[in-house]
Amino acid sequence: MDVIGKDQLFLIQSKEGYRFSIDSLLLWGFLNPYPKSRWIDLGSGCGILAIALAKINGVREVVGLELQPELVAIAQRNARLNRVEAHVTFLEGDIRDTDTLKSLAPAEGVCANPPYYPALSGRINPDRQKAVARHEIKGGMLDFIRAGSRLLRRGGVFATIIPVQRLQEALQILTSAALNLSRMRFVHSYEGQPATLVLLETLKDKKSPLSVEPSLIIYASPKTYTGEVQNLMAFNPLKRF
Repeated sequence: MDVIGKDQLFLIQSKEGYRFSIDSLLLWGFLNPYPKSRWIDLGSGCGILAIALAKINGVREVVGLELQPELVAIAQRNARLNRVEAHVTFLEGDIRDTDTLKSLAPAEGVCANPPYYPALSGRINPDRQKAVARHEIKGGMLDFIRAGSRLLRRGGVFATIIPVQRLQEALQILTSAALNLSRMRFVHSYEGQPATLVLLETLKDKKSPLSVEPSLIIYASPKTYTGEVQNLMAFNPLKRF
């Protein structure tokens, strides 16, 4: 069991299979949820993002939808460990299943950390949990964006993190799904290097002036996180710019 942050999030994770990455923390830090809102976490994995929304942000209800049953079981245990089971529910389900999405809608917010790589690109991890999390084997960016749109009420927020090289593709899909870009933040490994990731916030059927926030830098030096990332790893909610 891992203990994370000053708020002491307790997490059980598989030693060999899927484990959450720093990208989940970057996405959590980017979110700006209303305390009494209802959120859905697509591809919830071990449950870290959903649990943090309930335990730290005070979100009224969070539903985590996860395809892999063994990860659902772990996430449910983590919800009990953190005593948020009254506010967080983890369900086994496919984001591509229309009936499942209908049963969960509507929500004020949806977040997703989808697989970054197309199904046939690069080396596929031999571990099934990691392969599904990283490659679009069981649903890709298109499916996550469409699912988010279907789950949201008008004016609701869909937030995600994606590789920069897929930004143009993502913007086209978001527009077709009636999700209008409202906030964007680029993520760089080191200051002065090209961005590798981008955080996106969109609004369902509603337009807002676009806010491009200051870049997020992960490392101050090799193996040393910047102060902002250290703050995220302590699970301190960030102030908005």
